[in-house]
Amino acid sequence: MLFLLRTARFWLVTLTAAILFVLPGPCARADVVINVLAVNGKETPQDRDIEASLPGEIKPADVLDDAGLKVDYNVNDAGYYVHSKVPLQPKESKTFRVRLKDVWHITPEEAEDTRRLIEEGYKEMGAERGVENGAAQREKLLGKLNDLLKEQDELSGSVEQRIDNYRNYVLTLRDIRTKASLIDFWRSDAAEDESKRVVNFAIDVTNPLDKPRKIKQRHYLPSEVRPEYILDRQGYEIRFDDSKNRPFLFKEEELGPKEKKSIRIGLKDVWFVQPKSMLYIRERATSIYDTLETTKYAVTAKTLFNEITNNLDLIDMLQATKEEDITQHIAVYRINLKRFQQAKDDLDALEKLLSRHRAELEKSRIKNVMQKIRAMKSLARVSEAMFDKKPTVNAAWKIIGSVMIFLGFFTIIHFIVWFIRSSKERKQEEVKLKEQQKQES
Repeated sequence: MLFLLRTARFWLVTLTAAILFVLPGPCARADVVINVLAVNGKETPQDRDIEASLPGEIKPADVLDDAGLKVDYNVNDAGYYVHSKVPLQPKESKTFRVRLKDVWHITPEEAEDTRRLIEEGYKEMGAERGVENGAAQREKLLGKLNDLLKEQDELSGSVEQRIDNYRNYVLTLRDIRTKASLIDFWRSDAAEDESKRVVNFAIDVTNPLDKPRKIKQRHYLPSEVRPEYILDRQGYEIRFDDSKNRPFLFKEEELGPKEKKSIRIGLKDVWFVQPKSMLYIRERATSIYDTLETTKYAVTAKTLFNEITNNLDLIDMLQATKEEDITQHIAVYRINLKRFQQAKDDLDALEKLLSRHRAELEKSRIKNVMQKIRAMKSLARVSEAMFDKKPTVNAAWKIIGSVMIFLGFFTIIHFIVWFIRSSKERKQEEVKLKEQQKQES
């Protein structure tokens, strides 16, 4: 890995940094050495300000030997660097060997902790969609982890390649750990493949000078972009700007005179509303509206149903239009997400109307039963009017008892029918809810 160091006042001073790494074997680790070379190309003694960026993963504690240089944090680059003022004689050059700890590998402790997270997630949430599905999800995560560790141990080549691969490994490891702790992952279907949708983040770099130039590139990503979404970093580091609360891609490279480069960074496209989730809302809203269409809630239900349909139609229309620019693509997603949330809120309002309608139906049926009971209480008066005599006490109690038994029996039968019907409706709603959860996962 090469770093070209600039001087503050004299372009003739050439500063380069090279990372030297010794790999005795595929699993062996050694310290990394950055050679910072300062050259005075003038005929007179000069004091030169030198600086070199350190890899993003390096912290002060990882600098084992600073070679007399100062280690400080660069806010603009969101990383540490070494720097100093160096006195140089005419045509003199000096080399500063900065020795760093090798941090570019996933440790056995990290791997074991990840396995523990997977096992805990499986134990606590593995049965969310079924034992077999949970076991398949567990094996999927463990398989990804084992493949990652095997590839890391077998990796050979330059330090630059190993560091670049390590950064990809970190993203994979983070994704594994995140999924192990998410209930939505364990609820998802293990047989379903992950989304293959990809959107590109465009980068254009230009050297306007007539001579080679070392350029520090900082390309800010949309705030929604997470490191694990990046499919191919193409040598860029992922850093984070605390002041702007946004991630950015960082790379330091040399461009030739008037050179222009266009790079496309592939990102996993997660910025779209799942069609299955929208289909569930459509079908549920239609079912409720059909029930309420002939009730006193028909007008309100129709208004809510139309709002749901319109919002979902707009989402479908916008998602059918492909946006090449990721910024515009995410902007459309933000709008669609608000529309989708509004559709969910309107569906919730429809659900409440349906619950109120059902409650009033049950209340009406109970009222009819009570009216019949009150009517039966006047049976003694009817008997007296019809037969011009008062029934005996025993006869009256027999009549009243018979009526009460009949009404009790009638009420029990009505309650059983109502309970069975409500149970079926609840089971149907639970099935639809599970389908919705499956669709959202």
